[in-house]
Amino acid sequence: MGNNTRRNGDPFWELQQRYRSERSLPANWESLDFFKEISDRRLLEKTCGKFPRVKSMVCLTGSDHHPVLLLKRAGNFSFRFCPCSTKKQGNYSYIPAKTTLELAPTPFHKHGYICHNIFINLPPENDMVGQENFFGIVRENDIIGDQYKEGMQ
Repeated sequence: MGNNTRRNGDPFWELQQRYRSERSLPANWESLDFFKEISDRRLLEKTCGKFPRVKSMVCLTGSDHHPVLLLKRAGNFSFRFCPCSTKKQGNYSYIPAKTTLELAPTPFHKHGYICHNIFINLPPENDMVGQENFFGIVRENDIIGDQYKEGMQ
């Protein structure tokens, strides 16, 4: 019954649901896909201690997390991600607060700074970023600054 209510309120609901389920497969991920709630423990491990900035792994709880942005696809074997933070660090590009991503249920609450100098390369099948983390697609014209494009080269 809840699904019918959503369908009645949005004529494109069914199309969005199909597109969202298709985007959730690694084979369909593309540049500027945004993923949320990636474990800080895993980020710290995969970035060799560069992100997030904590003194040690002991400081992190199981609920600590950050989002990541997919910068580019490297063939069929790898994806290049970079972490995002709500804390401004350096001259980073950012996604402004109140931006609504394509397919996202809610807008950003705070600025999302794209830490373009830190890369995480992952295969399509990995235990860090999955379909349950997919949040939406960032429109290129919603990003303030061009620094993030360095990682897309």
